[in-house]
Amino acid sequence: MQRLCIQSQRSISEPESIRRSRHLKRYYSLHINAMCMENFERGKHQVITNNSPLRVLDSYKNTSEKEEQETESRDETDDVDEEPTKTDDEEKNKDTSKKQKEKKKKEKEKSKKEKEKSKKGKEKSKKGEDKSKKGQDKNKIPKGAFFIFAYEFCERFNFYGLSAIQTMYLFRELDFDESTSVKIYHGIEVIAYLMPIFSAILADTWLGKFRAIVYLSIVYSFGNIILAIGSIPNQLIIMRAISLIGLFTLSVGTGGIKPCVSSFGGDQFSDEQEEMRHQFFSAFYFAINSGSLISTALTPVLRQDVTCFGGTSCFPLAYLVTTSIYIIGFILFIIGKTFYVRKPAEGSVLVSFCSCIGHAVYRRATVKDEKRENCLDYADDKYEKSLITDIKSVLRILYMYIPLPLFWALWEQQGSRWVLQGSKMDGEVQGHFIQPDQMILLNPFLILIIIPILNWVIYPLLGKLNFFNTPLQRMTLGGILVACSYLIAAFISLRIESDAHAIPPEGESEMVIVNNSPCTLKMDRPDKLTLEEFSTASLNVPLKEVSKWRFVPSGCNTTITVEKDFKLSKTFHLLMVALDGEDLVIQVTNDSRKKLKSGNPRIRLLFSIDYKFTEDEKAFFLVQGKSSNIHIFPKKMTKSRKVGMTEYYSMKPGEYELFLTLSEKDHEEEPIEKMKLKQGGSTVIFFYRKESKRISVVRRMETVKANSLHILWQIPQYVVLTTGEAMFSITGLDFSYSQAPQSLKAVIQAIWQSTTAIGNLLVVVLTEVKFKKQSHELVMYSVLMILSMGVFGVLAYFYKYVENEKEKESKS
Repeated sequence: MQRLCIQSQRSISEPESIRRSRHLKRYYSLHINAMCMENFERGKHQVITNNSPLRVLDSYKNTSEKEEQETESRDETDDVDEEPTKTDDEEKNKDTSKKQKEKKKKEKEKSKKEKEKSKKGKEKSKKGEDKSKKGQDKNKIPKGAFFIFAYEFCERFNFYGLSAIQTMYLFRELDFDESTSVKIYHGIEVIAYLMPIFSAILADTWLGKFRAIVYLSIVYSFGNIILAIGSIPNQLIIMRAISLIGLFTLSVGTGGIKPCVSSFGGDQFSDEQEEMRHQFFSAFYFAINSGSLISTALTPVLRQDVTCFGGTSCFPLAYLVTTSIYIIGFILFIIGKTFYVRKPAEGSVLVSFCSCIGHAVYRRATVKDEKRENCLDYADDKYEKSLITDIKSVLRILYMYIPLPLFWALWEQQGSRWVLQGSKMDGEVQGHFIQPDQMILLNPFLILIIIPILNWVIYPLLGKLNFFNTPLQRMTLGGILVACSYLIAAFISLRIESDAHAIPPEGESEMVIVNNSPCTLKMDRPDKLTLEEFSTASLNVPLKEVSKWRFVPSGCNTTITVEKDFKLSKTFHLLMVALDGEDLVIQVTNDSRKKLKSGNPRIRLLFSIDYKFTEDEKAFFLVQGKSSNIHIFPKKMTKSRKVGMTEYYSMKPGEYELFLTLSEKDHEEEPIEKMKLKQGGSTVIFFYRKESKRISVVRRMETVKANSLHILWQIPQYVVLTTGEAMFSITGLDFSYSQAPQSLKAVIQAIWQSTTAIGNLLVVVLTEVKFKKQSHELVMYSVLMILSMGVFGVLAYFYKYVENEKEKESKS
């Protein structure tokens, strides 16, 4: 072609040569236009420059060998016709023209070799596809699809199982505070939802989908294994470092394979199997949801109800199960290699989309003489007008994406803030316990119920009332419902916060006094107070100052007045007054008003009994439950005593019996107390037991109130949130797809996914805003969502819908 162009310029005097050159130019011009139109219909944009239209033709040379041969024969004819028509000036430059011809022949031979090489490469890349299609029945689902289905089930089982317990792991095992746990959780989500953009470009332009899945799955597997190793109890700094590396690595893997697996599954079907492809994607999303439901129900049970490594839970077991399931799925995916249809990398539409916008911005900044109505029009020197027009349509849709990140910021906190809220609630149902991370199951369960109700009942009813008819109006209503769900969550948090123990004023300490004696105690210092036998009282005293205490007993076998000085250094203290013979014994210890991160109850014993504990003896109190026995030891005795106290002991919620010790190994046959310990509470049991006086008194005092609000009160906020999700997210996805031009629908889907990453990033940023109460933070999110819906409503009012071809035909 290039030779024809040169020869046509040199052979101006030959009409036949000119006619032949014009004919060929017209032929290739029509051929280029046909190819471009075919590409446009397929949604694959080919970049064509005004200066070199032959770049497009080069990409199709291998698909039209017959046309090449005709072109070469015409080239040779032109070479023959050229000799008799040479002018005198050309004769003088004969040697020069011969050198040029020889150079062109060498270039032509080189290009032929490159063509043959590229043909062999394409034949090699299509070899697997042809082999997989050989003998394949068009009426049957391709075998490779079954392996992809199994892989997706295992991968989603792993991902959702990890996500369900991730916040609890960060908060309870790695001992991060609530705010830091939330930031890490959503930071990992940011990586997981940004990776699809990069991995899609990588697969489409270089690796191909199969190799991209394999390489990123290896990264994913290593991340799972590292996290499982990091969860094994060790020094906290080591556990944190290994676990965070594992979380980062697996987030890269799971985000990377996300866009590749579904599209690779679609590649297994031919154009004649369109209906079968639809069935596959239905099964594909069934695999996603079934894997999610099973793992979200199972992993919280594994980490809570099983104990290992001497702890009260077993996160390593939960991670081992999810990792094993994923590795099995990956092995199945590799086994199916011979059955897959593997298409070569063909280029990314997203790259063209971004390149066109970047080029337009660059030209607008550098070119000053040209003025265009739209910034994108500056790219018409390099890109087709059809692509520029499509990008303008996409940008119109992106204006409507303004509230999307905020929606995802609220929706994603089901796995963080809402789980932490549930950990402060009572999950007992008939002796069984609902774990806070199991409540996430409500979302996928409710979505299956709510979508049919919306489609068959709510939307038709709204249509008859001519209310909220358009997709954008329904999205607005859905966003408001999501904001309302956070108001409900805020009210629940407010109720939880009302049960929290009040902190004493700054500079003061709260002292709880327990009179574990048959005496009536009168105090005149530091405050005037009268304590009846076996009763309690509380008062605030100055911190870090020496205070004098004076106790005057009456009504018992001692009248000895006791005076003692205390210098308190902690916020909470516990003081016990007990009778040992005729001596009034006073003991003081630090106390706590915080709930355990595990949510388990705690118990502390204060005793005055007949048995004398010694420093060397290993005697203990026995607390016996249905599933376990707890041995509670007194604090280190400074001398042999029948009076003392123990530390707090963490126990699983349930019913227990308390047995007194008779010796180092034996205990009384009958329990002195039966008790039910509820989640989150701290209980002090003080008892006085003197057989000689036939007195046995047992009292209980709750220093930290147990979780009183049941976890099922979270159901309303999940129902409202899921309804809002169905109206906002699902409607928005359908709106985006219908309004996007055919060629850029994949770009819209990629941008939609990236808004989830931005939403998680918003949570990380907004968590830096400190609130005294959790309820205040939840109200903030609700207000922000309502404000964004106001902006969205204004944009929706002025938006003009684009009608697709089917709608136009139905109206005509």
